[in-house]
Amino acid sequence: MQAGLRILFAYPNTDYYANVMAELLPTANYPQLKQFLLDEFQHLSHGNIVNVTLRSPINGFEVHGQDMKNLKGGPLGFYLLFDDSANAVTTIYLLNQRPKRREFQSMEEYSDLRDRFLNSYTACIRTNQKQPR
Repeated sequence: MQAGLRILFAYPNTDYYANVMAELLPTANYPQLKQFLLDEFQHLSHGNIVNVTLRSPINGFEVHGQDMKNLKGGPLGFYLLFDDSANAVTTIYLLNQRPKRREFQSMEEYSDLRDRFLNSYTACIRTNQKQPR
C-alpha cells in the first residue's frame, strides 16, 4: 500500500454504520494485488450471501459485496470497491449496531440503507476527484 485512510461514518444519533478503508496500491503490482483481494473475498463469502443484485460498476467503481443473512453479530456487510484507473481499493465494513441506535430494523431496511450509502459514497468520491486541487 502506498497510502491509506480510515474513515468511520455514522448517521445522526446512531452508532457507527460504516468502517471504510481507502487504499492506494502500487501501480506495478496492482493487478496481482486486486486478484489476491478478490480471491480472499471469495474465501470469506462462505456462510454469507454474496450480493448478486448489486449493479456494478457504481459511479465507475467495480463493486463486490456480501451480506450476513440476518441482523445478528458483528459486521453485516463486506464490500470491495476497485478504481482501476487510480490503482485504488476501498474496503467497506457495514456495521451492526444496537437496535435502538441504528437506522434500520430489518434486513430490507438494511439493504436499502446499504444501497443508498454505496451510491452516495461513490458519487461523492467521483465529484471530489473532479474538483481542482
